[in-house]
Amino acid sequence: MVDGAILEDILQKEGGLLEQMIGLEEETQYLLVRGDAGKLKLLNTEKEKLVLHMAELEEQRKKLFSSGITLEEYLVAEEPQNRRELEDVRKLLLQLHASLQKKLKINRYLLRHNLQFTRLALNFLFPGEKNAALYASSGRKNERKVFPAGLIDSNA
Repeated sequence: MVDGAILEDILQKEGGLLEQMIGLEEETQYLLVRGDAGKLKLLNTEKEKLVLHMAELEEQRKKLFSSGITLEEYLVAEEPQNRRELEDVRKLLLQLHASLQKKLKINRYLLRHNLQFTRLALNFLFPGEKNAALYASSGRKNERKVFPAGLIDSNA
């Protein structure tokens, strides 16, 4: 028998973590649009902490369900005393997941756009072969590869 109060507590904590993650994704979106890429590393560190905490909560939740049933199946089969509260938390989690997925999709698009812009700028600075390496690896330093003329002199 699953303790509904413990389950509800775990799910509410997961909801709180999802809300924090959404907030961090909104900050990431702002940074991707307006700059300050240095802060992205800090945000990613915070996101990693949230993901690790979420994994811990997930392990706790899995221990409650020995047979691996879903929350929806549990609510139908067991009909716990706090069923209504658990159903509300379940719906909130679904909404938060959907919101987070939208934010992640937008941020992936913005990041891809920024990378394309950077690639375009580098092609203006160093025109030449498409997808050519922009630096020589340590084993190829002695090769006398000439970079085509660009905005920056190849001897710079």
